[in-house]
Amino acid sequence: MNAICKMANGGLVQKKVPRPEKAQQEHLLIRMKSSAISHGDKAFINQPFPPGAVNSQYDVFGSSGAGEVIEIGSDVPENYLGKNVTIYRSLHNSDVLLGCWSEYAHVHYLDCVILPDDAQADEYCGSLANIITPYAFRMQSLAEGHTGIICTAGTSTTGIMMLGISLALNFPLISIVRNRESKRKLEELGAVNVLVQDSPDFNEELKGMAEKLKATAVYDAVGGALLNRIVNLVPNGSTIYCYGFLGDDLPVNVFMRQILFKGLTIKSFSNIGTPTVRDPKQLIEALKFISGIIHMPHFKTKVGKRFELSEIDEALIYLPVDIDKAILGLN
Repeated sequence: MNAICKMANGGLVQKKVPRPEKAQQEHLLIRMKSSAISHGDKAFINQPFPPGAVNSQYDVFGSSGAGEVIEIGSDVPENYLGKNVTIYRSLHNSDVLLGCWSEYAHVHYLDCVILPDDAQADEYCGSLANIITPYAFRMQSLAEGHTGIICTAGTSTTGIMMLGISLALNFPLISIVRNRESKRKLEELGAVNVLVQDSPDFNEELKGMAEKLKATAVYDAVGGALLNRIVNLVPNGSTIYCYGFLGDDLPVNVFMRQILFKGLTIKSFSNIGTPTVRDPKQLIEALKFISGIIHMPHFKTKVGKRFELSEIDEALIYLPVDIDKAILGLN
């Protein structure tokens, strides 16, 4: 079958690899339909890795996708067979994993969520990675004593899904956006606590709202100037979880005095490092919960342009208009 594979010295190549013939124990054999190209995928393309470092047979690249389950292995629930699923192959380690930028994939069933019968594969071919992130963040921040969340990237893909998780789990969320049009979009999706960065009252609004809602967990995917701006506005005892840097490259300007007097904690966050993902029992509960809410509009992948596997180079340089993604059509 055709697949896009990682080369040892960096870069990608399209080539023929053996198609998986049979679903192994706890695994699914999937005829892939489409796969989103994520920021994470792009970040690792040109990193040199030793042979076998990519967690997929034949170094097939790509972390997300969607397709039809055509065979299930032993110990897989019967309801997976014949269903379309959304895939995030980083959720459960496997020595026999193969996919996602390929015509067929072989993944553990705990890498997948069953889609509604009327769902289009393209609409969810990049969704699971972005859904598990805010869900796992909520679970970790709650376990660490935080009840409310501040999201610095309110209209990013994960920011919108964070809103969906907050509505489903009914916890307070403050979404920070760049302009009033972004605020309008979030409010149409049910957001009630949206702050616009260029508002003259932003500082006072954020400080007051965060105190009122006890929003002491900061999900920061922006960094730079925005993080420097809000670090003095968050409540005492807040934890800033650094997930990404969509903004500029300015260093975080936090002084020891702020850390001591405000009781701030700054730490990194990774979905695959959370108990939600690392503990199989918690992962099963997470996927079960996600399957019950995935029909919500917050969790769809926004499709920009569809490319064939042979057009991988063009797909990688595709510039999204908003939060849309380049999509690889696989079958």
